[in-house]
Amino acid sequence: MQRNKPVLVADAIGGLAAALGLARKGFGVTVLERSPALGEIGAGVQLGPNAFHAFDHPGVGDAARAMAVCVDKLRLMDAVTAEDACAIDLGERFRARFGNP
Repeated sequence: MQRNKPVLVADAIGGLAAALGLARKGFGVTVLERSPALGEIGAGVQLGPNAFHAFDHPGVGDAARAMAVCVDKLRLMDAVTAEDACAIDLGERFRARFGNP
């Protein structure tokens, strides 16, 4: 791909990381997004520790961690009885082991 050719990225939610990486390599990038502003759109997105490590590479890890809502326990529940099927502690020990929430 020639760097003097512009790159068009559709969908900011999935494309911002690609756009940032391409821009840092010298490409002219335009991101198209249907929504007039980025923000919460309903259901949350669950990200594991590896996602936060990946955010560090383009330099947005600290900002992502600052905006994240970190839970201390992951609960899996039976859809019929609403009883806990299992729970995983995501507190300090988990974060220390994986280096991220």
